[in-house]
Amino acid sequence: MHSFFNKYITRNSSLIQFVKQYDNCLRSREQAERESDAADFHTVIPFATKSSIEAQFQEAYTHAKFREVQAQFRGKANCITKLKNSALGYSVYDVGEQVSSSIFNKFVVTYDSVAAEVKCQCLLFESRGILCRHTLSVLSFEQVSQVSPIYILERWSKKVKR
Repeated sequence: MHSFFNKYITRNSSLIQFVKQYDNCLRSREQAERESDAADFHTVIPFATKSSIEAQFQEAYTHAKFREVQAQFRGKANCITKLKNSALGYSVYDVGEQVSSSIFNKFVVTYDSVAAEVKCQCLLFESRGILCRHTLSVLSFEQVSQVSPIYILERWSKKVKR
């Protein structure tokens, strides 16, 4: 919040100056949002992978959120997926993520092929609203070409009215 106002006011600003600068600040922020929204519709960020799931997110999400999703697709390259057990369309995977030359972090990912649901113990989707590299690794392992609409949140959509 402090950095938000730094360009517009100083310690010596009067209340009247503050109100005027606050209006200027809001106007410039609204203009930046309009420009960003226009860019979302008229430009395309290149794919990081050849995944049809990545294409699905590119079509749906704003550029800012899609860049976050792309970071997960890139990180998927550091993941090794192993099937732990499977029964009646429900599978449990161990996903090892290489974080350095000799260190792997292990994550448990569950995949329900009947309900088309995937869940990782890192809980990135639950906390930030994007699928993590571990779930993307499992979806790739399962050869899933499209994710369920429950994983494409409306709040990150290009089409949402702001």
